[in-house]
Amino acid sequence: MAELASQAEVAWDDELWIGPLAPDGTVEEWTQIFGIEELNAPERTPDDVDVTHMQSPGRSRETIPGLMSAADWSQDLQYWPTHASQVLLDTLAGLTETGQHEDVLIEFNVGGIRRTYRGYVNAFTPQGSVGEKRMVTLALKIFERRTANPRPENP
Repeated sequence: MAELASQAEVAWDDELWIGPLAPDGTVEEWTQIFGIEELNAPERTPDDVDVTHMQSPGRSRETIPGLMSAADWSQDLQYWPTHASQVLLDTLAGLTETGQHEDVLIEFNVGGIRRTYRGYVNAFTPQGSVGEKRMVTLALKIFERRTANPRPENP
């Protein structure tokens, strides 16, 4: 049996960026979101479409991948109420509350893998507990992925 040393790395320096989407589909100015303690890219899986028929093999249901549903994604951040990135998030959430959401691109850089999605800020909800650091929950609605699945150059 072959031995193999772990190739795990310490999670550090992952990044989350957001940029309002211009009418031509580009972002003029990206803003880095700070105060992140844990970062998970959104999980997106296609809906199953049942294609079972009377002659399906082995009396088993058959499915094929269907359309992708919009993903609900949320993340807790340290609350920095006067930082430009969090002022932007609060402004975008305010637009959504009034029914005027603004599409954005959201870029996740987790472990050197970058993924960019289109979506909008659904909510930005501050909270606090006595004697603890103040946190805020950022909630996004995530649509299609705009980037392929690039791999780090030095795996």
